Amino acid sequence: VITALTEAASSLSSNFPLEEIENLIRSASLLLNSNFSTEAVNQLIQSVSVYAAAFTTGSEVQLDNTVLSELIGALTAGATLRSWLDSADDFSEAPFEPGTNTYSPKASEEFYATRPILVAKRILRLGLLSGGFNAGVLFDWLVLGRLLKDDEYTALKKAEPKRAKEALILCENLGPTFIKLGQALSIREDIVPAAYAIELRQLQDAVSPFDSEEAYEIL
Repeated sequence: VITALTEAASSLSSNFPLEEIENLIRSASLLLNSNFSTEAVNQLIQSVSVYAAAFTTGSEVQLDNTVLSELIGALTAGATLRSWLDSADDFSEAPFEPGTNTYSPKASEEFYATRPILVAKRILRLGLLSGGFNAGVLFDWLVLGRLLKDDEYTALKKAEPKRAKEALILCENLGPTFIKLGQALSIREDIVPAAYAIELRQLQDAVSPFDSEEAYEIL
């Protein structure tokens, strides 16, 4: 897909109306099986239009083919990576047989040691889902707290109710392991702030349900 879009961009004249940019972006989103939402496409088109308006007074914009090709390639690569991360995992194999006494840390280590792509996918997915939350907490603590010499960490404490709600949603999105972790932390106000513990208590008996057929398929 990247090659096809790059060739299409290279065949364009370096001097073309903004309407062609819009059509090119929309065509790219369709080729990517609509990985771009309509809102995202419109925002991108608007950004390109604003950028072009700032550098040209005519109805046409000068845009180097190489830059355009790199832009399309980056968008395509990003959308492809996101599509791969969102794709269903293969549960056809497991490190050990189902049962109450079959769990083996050594078997798990050996199983995943031979599947680095599966491990990388999980790590990237965790980073994608938790990146915004972690960055927000780090900014409140490091920048607004330590760097600005706020010994009371006012911003961090003020944001606790909001961050706690985000943590609850994040635990559900990250899966069963993190739900169990959230359940354990919900009764440990000596480890996490009270606002977090109160929100995480919902994981004890109010986890969002999902279709039974999906559960049977996973099992």
